[in-house]
Amino acid sequence: MHEIVTISIGECGNNIGAQFWRDCCTQSNLFVSGHYLDPQVPPPSHLFEEQIGSRFVPRAILLDSDPGTLSNIRNSDLGFIFSPGAYISGSYGAGNSFGTGCYDPDLLELIQEPLQNQIRIQVEKCDQTPNFKLFHSLGGGTGSGTTAFVLMHLQEEYQTSISNCSVLPEPDACVVSPYNCILGLNYLIEYSNAVQCVDNGYLMGKLKDVGKIINQYISSQLIDMFMLEKQWIPKYDEDAEYDQKHFYHSETMWKGEIVTSCPVSDTCAKAIQEIEFGNTKLYNSGVTQSIKQQLDRFDLMFKRKAFVYGHSKCMDEFEYVEASERAHELLEIYENGEDSTLTTD
Repeated sequence: MHEIVTISIGECGNNIGAQFWRDCCTQSNLFVSGHYLDPQVPPPSHLFEEQIGSRFVPRAILLDSDPGTLSNIRNSDLGFIFSPGAYISGSYGAGNSFGTGCYDPDLLELIQEPLQNQIRIQVEKCDQTPNFKLFHSLGGGTGSGTTAFVLMHLQEEYQTSISNCSVLPEPDACVVSPYNCILGLNYLIEYSNAVQCVDNGYLMGKLKDVGKIINQYISSQLIDMFMLEKQWIPKYDEDAEYDQKHFYHSETMWKGEIVTSCPVSDTCAKAIQEIEFGNTKLYNSGVTQSIKQQLDRFDLMFKRKAFVYGHSKCMDEFEYVEASERAHELLEIYENGEDSTLTTD
């Protein structure tokens, strides 16, 4: 079975990642120390690497610009299960700026080399080039900007499947979150083979106890996808032209009426429509309404150049224009795709 390496990015992404790996341990009969409860049933090798002493370590990398969240995970009961080199952090946050998270030379000086080394180490431990799964938010500077940087590196160095679990910010999040969200979305369309969007605003209104409960909900969806014997992995064709790559967008990560998020299941197949979008293939999703909200706010602020000076560090304003155009095209395709044929692929 094809190995999977997860990369948790930013505070939100690492909280989701920590919950995901905690649940993986429970599902795999593992203590959070990495030792198994039942020697007769070893944990899945596509998610865990077996080390000396019958100890299993997640195929995971934890990345953040600010060391605070990683320190909390390292000091928790779960902290010992990850390889010491898996923790990679800067010394300060990205300040809710996509540009800082993606391009800031001081930040990249701290994280770039250890990140690239750790990715290489994880790849070399696998029988074949692994698939990568990224956990992150689109609302913050690290979750959007540093994720974009990671996507560019993975696409350049490794010809394999890259997928994202991306949390969309709620409408009343940080004032510059629309900038981060739409700029980050542009890189997802460009470099990711698959995206499952999580509508944070929807879940906050749906669930009584937010925070940890939302992370548990998201984790349960991810477990359904990656603990199954038949994984849902988007295909990667190394010979494909740019306009033949795939981008999947699934409603099943957030809509409470869907029982499972695994797109190979009959339940999910009935809820998915395939839509052509130039260089992408899309699955229809009600989460596009949240993207539209963020895009409307993005366009309004950028038209007035509101907060652009403080937000666009290390960036050219043309990138804002390009991101807006790509997002508008994305939404237009969704709106025109209501009669698309159902697919079970």
